[in-house]
Amino acid sequence: MKEARALAEKGRFAGLLEYLGRLGDGAISDSPTLSLLAGIAHARMGRHDTGVKWVSLALDLARARGDHSVELRALNVRGAIAYEGGRIDEASEYFTRGLARAEREGDRATVGRCSNNLGNIHYLRGDLGRAIGSYTIAHAAFQQVGLTLGVAETDHNLGMIYRERGDVDNALDAANRAVEEAKEAGNLNLMAQAIAGRAEIRIHGGDTKLAEREAKRAKEIHEEMSDRVRAAEDERILAGALAGGGRTAEAEEMLRRVIDLATEHRRPALGALAERDLALLFEKTGRSAEAKDTAHTARRRFESLGAIREVENLDAVLERLA
Repeated sequence: MKEARALAEKGRFAGLLEYLGRLGDGAISDSPTLSLLAGIAHARMGRHDTGVKWVSLALDLARARGDHSVELRALNVRGAIAYEGGRIDEASEYFTRGLARAEREGDRATVGRCSNNLGNIHYLRGDLGRAIGSYTIAHAAFQQVGLTLGVAETDHNLGMIYRERGDVDNALDAANRAVEEAKEAGNLNLMAQAIAGRAEIRIHGGDTKLAEREAKRAKEIHEEMSDRVRAAEDERILAGALAGGGRTAEAEEMLRRVIDLATEHRRPALGALAERDLALLFEKTGRSAEAKDTAHTARRRFESLGAIREVENLDAVLERLA
């Protein structure tokens, strides 16, 4: 059990699945904690259906045995899997239920996790003010219980908010904190994600060369950890750095790969972001017809996710192209 928890905390989900495989399904099925960890690991490796199966079992076992800590975390994980699969309303329901229960029971770690994830939904839907509020609550909750990993996640997310607002300096400060905190927590997976987030901030600040180096570093770490989805997210950011440096053909090829992988792993938000970036690349290189088609596809995806801000941005792109 201790080894399984340590692997999960360090973001080593491929290694966690290997460890659980040695234990066998029987041992996992008898433990709410191991069932939950199995669900998290499968979901993070792109196997959502298997992840839901194990998390649902963890939820049932935890309820039957009165294990409120695992029950609350399982609610949050069910929401996270729904979010990654593009089922945003379902995700919001799980996070909201989990948050209400956690507040009643004084579970500050779950308050942090659910608030952080609700912040992600507000961010996706373009409500930056509510996103900051949720991230701030999460940050304080994680600090109260000494969860450095959670603090790193919220700093990473706050960096994205500052980037959206054009505040590159504060965005970089938050991203730098996230990288160091994830490193302190020993979670290379999140550290790489924070490095990639910092690279995207650098693109907005015009430093495409450093952004390219950082996105490549993040991608290498995620590939070493067999996290194909996170590596694809890094690749989308790397494509932005390449496009910013004039290497548009490489960027186009890379974005097409990301779109294919997002489709394969059922990650609609990632696919929509890559299609948006590809549309902007086509617009930049004067390929108006392709830019329109791709922008329309990305817009439909974002609309289905309730990403109002991205829909409005793509409407502006389509207006320019018209």
